[in-house]
Amino acid sequence: MEFNMKQYYKFLACVIGLGLLTACGSTNPPTQQLTETQMVIQQAEQDGAEEYAPLEIREAKIKLNLAREAVEKEEYEEAILLAEQARVSAELAQVRAQSGKAQKAVAELRESIRVLKAEIERNQRTD
Repeated sequence: MEFNMKQYYKFLACVIGLGLLTACGSTNPPTQQLTETQMVIQQAEQDGAEEYAPLEIREAKIKLNLAREAVEKEEYEEAILLAEQARVSAELAQVRAQSGKAQKAVAELRESIRVLKAEIERNQRTD
């Protein structure tokens, strides 16, 4: 079997073409990642992120919208990066919201203890 230069170049062009097609088509839209990020944002909102971490939850929403726009432009790598950033911001917002709620509960408990102590002291003076 003889292999001439013309066949070699055709073969080489096919290999390069397949390589380019594979490189362009290897990344799929990050649909699941966007859905999961949306769920994390919703959970953070339910946990009170709007009150306790407004900047972080806002950033998460902005990044998620940018990720969706990147998907529409078929810029999947960019969309993945933005979705990851959105998720991190949403998780931070969720943790800050939970922390804020816990601090609020501690403050309320301390106030209740203070009121009870004052009531006990008042009762001891009248006895």
